Amino acid sequence: MRGDYLFRLSRAVRWCLPPAEAAEVLEDYRDLIEQESRCEEELRRDLGSPWSAARQLVQPKAYQRWVTVFAVLAACILLPAVLPLLSELSGIVIFRFHTYGVDLLWWFISLCDKVIPFRGGLLLTGMALALAWFRRGKGEDKCRTLPKGVMPLLLLLLMGMAFQWVNAWILLNEPVKVWEWLTSEIVKALRLAMTLDMFSMGIIGMFALVKARMADRRWRAVYILALAGSILGLSIFAFWTRMDVSFSDTGWQTSILLRYIAITALGLVGMGGSLC
Repeated sequence: MRGDYLFRLSRAVRWCLPPAEAAEVLEDYRDLIEQESRCEEELRRDLGSPWSAARQLVQPKAYQRWVTVFAVLAACILLPAVLPLLSELSGIVIFRFHTYGVDLLWWFISLCDKVIPFRGGLLLTGMALALAWFRRGKGEDKCRTLPKGVMPLLLLLLMGMAFQWVNAWILLNEPVKVWEWLTSEIVKALRLAMTLDMFSMGIIGMFALVKARMADRRWRAVYILALAGSILGLSIFAFWTRMDVSFSDTGWQTSILLRYIAITALGLVGMGGSLC
């Protein structure tokens, strides 16, 4: 059906071209398709598949820039969101099955350890690049209603960050007891739940990243909050898995708490700015 072809063409064009160009191209294609009243088979014969038709309009350098930006933004959120879960699952598998696949599993754990020191850079890079790339175009209406789905996902992400803060509160208030309970099933389940929370944030962030390109730039607010939530979770996960039980200095929690507050504040500020 023509409607199916136009729908797939719309998705392909919005992915390949910047929003303003995509809107103009789709309007021309819509007029052409509706005027000539051709079936889908004829459209495929004359125009090619939706993806082929869209690729014919692409400027290679501009498209390569977008693919590079997308890859960097995806890496910024997927590394902190996915690696802790892989590390946690790897630890469970190693404990259960001992030697089977140990080398590969420990590779996941070591990769997570290598990413942790760069979590601040991932947060700042992802936020800055998202804000710069998905900026408001000329003549764009400033008062449009927010896209459907943005607010529910933002609320869901805020709930996920609240759960991470609960974990942080437990760790910062009772570190020695948590260390003593570290082998208990309850603590393992709580930590696994936190990594699943981070993984969910990564999925939501990737969904928002695609929507920011293909639908509305303000989906970047969801991406930025998901990124901040993933980095916050990674920071808490790093402290949880590397706790030193010899906490003797008074006020040792202050620097850690300030770091968590800074990550959360950056995420909320970036989210607010992205909704404008």
